[in-house]
Amino acid sequence: MQQELQLNGSILKRFAVLDQRKRLAHAYLFIGPSGIGKTETAVAVAKLMNCEAGREEFFCDTCSSCIKINAGGHPDVSVIDNGEGESIKIEQIRELLNRGKLRAFMARKKVFVIKNIENLTLESANAFLKTLEEPTADSLLILTTSIPETVLDTVKSRCHIVHFPSMSDHDLAGRLRNDHEVNARDSHFFAYFAQGSLTVAKRLKEDRFVEKKNELIDEFVLNRPEDARMKGLLAKKDETKSFLNILLSWMRDTLLVKAGVRDNRLIHRDRIDDLDVFVEKYTFEELKALNESIVKMCWLLADNLNIKLPLLIIGEQLWGE
Repeated sequence: MQQELQLNGSILKRFAVLDQRKRLAHAYLFIGPSGIGKTETAVAVAKLMNCEAGREEFFCDTCSSCIKINAGGHPDVSVIDNGEGESIKIEQIRELLNRGKLRAFMARKKVFVIKNIENLTLESANAFLKTLEEPTADSLLILTTSIPETVLDTVKSRCHIVHFPSMSDHDLAGRLRNDHEVNARDSHFFAYFAQGSLTVAKRLKEDRFVEKKNELIDEFVLNRPEDARMKGLLAKKDETKSFLNILLSWMRDTLLVKAGVRDNRLIHRDRIDDLDVFVEKYTFEELKALNESIVKMCWLLADNLNIKLPLLIIGEQLWGE
């Protein structure tokens, strides 16, 4: 990945200015597509806060504090990173809460980074809210998400939002066509689904994601799946999450089509005929309700709860005559 996609210098500079003016908030939510550099920038903020050298720029990257942060061994800097689909457990949040209460061992500012905050279980989210409501003066919380729609409103409302600018869909699609031999149809889909991240778009291409998403739409959205196929989909959490993300993107498009949109704003532009047939079955309000139900299922999945029953209930609305 290119360096400019790993660390956002303009956002880091903003934190440097806030720190100099003593106007830092206690909690920030970094929002942007996966692979855009949110976590790398959060770790850089931790170095900015605690660099021991008289730095001309943001941090030296050579002092004891910077080295420990880079190695993941700093006693006052913690990063919770469970990966894209794994839930953030209550035990991890309790450990963070306990460390937050302790006096800093060597840092000027304790920094806690939680990646993919949408993966909090309901239990861990309730515990975490106490920290957001009663922060300690020497602590800084930085949360990241690529799916802000599934982050609890109570979490978002207690954080300052920082948006990470991504490559425009037009530029990303052009980059894929010109530099990575992706055809026009697929580059359009990757540009939308990757949310402006070239790293994610390249991974989607390698995984043949267009073919997979069309298979899932054909099998699980437009038709009633076989029980064995449904059971197989629900058996692996990462595949279930991928399916729900595709289903969310499909419902997004149905709302746009229902509102009269026919242009490049559609993610599944290659399925416009199917979208037209689909939206004829529902009112705008019914489509909104379906979309909200799918968002709730994302939460159930993050909480490691069984989504088979709610998925079947939604399925009856999709497959019923």
